[in-house]
Amino acid sequence: MGQCRVAAALVRRLLPQSSDRRVARQAFWMGAITGAQLLGGLAQVSLSARILGPEGFGILAVVVAAAALLFGLTTIPGEEVITTQVTRSIAAGRRAEAGQILRLALGAALGMRLLTYGLIVAGTLLAAGPLGAVAGDYARAMLLYSLTGVLTGMSGESLATLRLADRLGPGFAVVVASVLAGVGALLWVGLAGGGLLAVIMASVVKGAALGVGLAALTALAAGRAGAPGLLRSLSVKAPRDVLRFQIASFGRSAVEALHIHGDALLIAAVAGAAPVGWYRAARYIVDATRLPFLALAQGVQVEYSRQWFGADGVGLRKLARRATALAIVAAASGYGLLLIFRQPVIELFLGPEFARAEGSLLIMTVGALAYAGVAAVYVLPAAAGRAGPHLGALAVAVAAQAGVILLLAPGRGAEGAAWAVAVHYLVFAAGIVPFAVAVLRQARGLAPAA
Repeated sequence: MGQCRVAAALVRRLLPQSSDRRVARQAFWMGAITGAQLLGGLAQVSLSARILGPEGFGILAVVVAAAALLFGLTTIPGEEVITTQVTRSIAAGRRAEAGQILRLALGAALGMRLLTYGLIVAGTLLAAGPLGAVAGDYARAMLLYSLTGVLTGMSGESLATLRLADRLGPGFAVVVASVLAGVGALLWVGLAGGGLLAVIMASVVKGAALGVGLAALTALAAGRAGAPGLLRSLSVKAPRDVLRFQIASFGRSAVEALHIHGDALLIAAVAGAAPVGWYRAARYIVDATRLPFLALAQGVQVEYSRQWFGADGVGLRKLARRATALAIVAAASGYGLLLIFRQPVIELFLGPEFARAEGSLLIMTVGALAYAGVAAVYVLPAAAGRAGPHLGALAVAVAAQAGVILLLAPGRGAEGAAWAVAVHYLVFAAGIVPFAVAVLRQARGLAPAA
């Protein structure tokens, strides 16, 4: 918690005074939530890796990737719809419309996940092709882990609603409770000598605590967010531009799912389960280090939207400059330390069996610096109501990543796949920056009406 206070103080110094209190408060709580997720995720990965070993951990990674990929390809995400479009409706005084958009985002996210789980159940029981490597012997593992996708179906949308309502404090309490539940369940599994299914059950426990808690907070905070009567109506009518924005967000989430989860399946097909274990172990660490920058992006995106739709171009440009400075300072110090201490980090969190993941961690860390450098501005197009640029940059980056995996993973295994991740980050940063710069240039002409 002390680190969160330091982060909030840094934000107060770097962010403009006009939005100081709200942004600093959101940055503090998002930092606290991210810190809890970071520590909980590392603890979960560490315990799972030690319980299962490289081969078993690789199998777990394939199960997780298969389920998460199916959810990612079919789920309609609503985080940016809430932070951008609901914010726009509230700013225009259309509170009823804001409530309809919020219900649409929450209902679409949960409904599609329930439908996807039904398809997973049917496909698993019939040993259908979409399950790939996990069909057959690992059908029960697939069915069990997929429950987490349903239980956490509205978690991102719930946190977005809590950001609008400025009620992230209770959200932090729910996240901490879910982390403690998951880690506690894994400790019990380790002491009891459990295997793959027991490890997966610990994830289900964590997902249940997170999903149910955040859903309850969302129902209570909707009115404070500016969308009253969330549960008193079933109307989900939304303007056409909102639907187009959500469709673009759906396309982007599908491409992101390929980036985050498709690699494990591709590597397993061309190199085997053990390289997947080493690669995913290193990537879990890198992904954990990206969480603070993701929190920064989420924290400033709401304020970007308020300033864009409120015609405060000066405030938007100042916020972008200072948030970028904060991201660069944090990236240089954090990733510098990770590069120096990468070997002790691997041995501490994963155990000596995963020493071969050091090379992969080195390669991916260098690439992650590119993502961190643009973390404060890559959400600018979406905050201005334009989901297409992010989708386009991400699609090109994922295509480049898949090409590098096919080229290098068969011969170089985990390190070849790590180069694919580094290339992905570099291509994405190069693709999204021109669009972010274009938004900043257009912001020069924004001024509040007299």
